[in-house]
Amino acid sequence: MPDDGDSYDPDPERVQQSAVDRRRERTQIVEGELGRVGDMLGEAKYPTTSEELAVEYGDQQIDLGNETESLGSVFDRLVDERFESAEEAREAIYHELTGEAAGPEEYNEGRPLDPIDDDERDGGTRRTEPEGGTQDPDHDLDDDPRPE
Repeated sequence: MPDDGDSYDPDPERVQQSAVDRRRERTQIVEGELGRVGDMLGEAKYPTTSEELAVEYGDQQIDLGNETESLGSVFDRLVDERFESAEEAREAIYHELTGEAAGPEEYNEGRPLDPIDDDERDGGTRRTEPEGGTQDPDHDLDDDPRPE
């Protein structure tokens, strides 16, 4: 039977790559929209609250590729939030729209990331010393009461 180009390819690697490509495309769309939203948020006076931003920008639509959402509905999920800067507001919106990063396929070199405090981030799970690294003097792995 000749290949007409419309046949389904059940190759698992190809299916997986297709899913990764769709996630990456959605991330790029969301970040593009957030650039536009960030420009709007830059016009607001800070500090401000999610409620104040919702009044000002709630009717603005965000095109997420497979859906459209209003900024008002995003701010509805950010009840009683206070933002000291446009960047804080933008990050809160970004996390509401995307959740946690799914993996390296969502990495964007153009987006600066602030350092994360490891102890707070991992809930205090035990970490081993990296090869060639130095151990944190305030964190003695031998004193950890948890079983290995």
